[in-house]
Amino acid sequence: MICVPASLAQEEGATLGAQAGENRLRAVLTAGGFTRVRRVAETPFNMVLEARP
Repeated sequence: MICVPASLAQEEGATLGAQAGENRLRAVLTAGGFTRVRRVAETPFNMVLEARP
C-alpha cells in the first residue's frame, strides 16, 4: 500500500508496483548498470529474473 505512492513522491520514481512486467523491470535493471538480465523461473503468479553486471 505504500510502495507505489512513495515511488510517485520521488522525482525519478519508477512506480513499478506488483504488476510491473518483465520489460519494465528489465529497463530499470539496465538503467541501474546491469548488462545481462534473464528470466530464470516462473509460475503462474511469480517471475524470477537474474541480473548480472
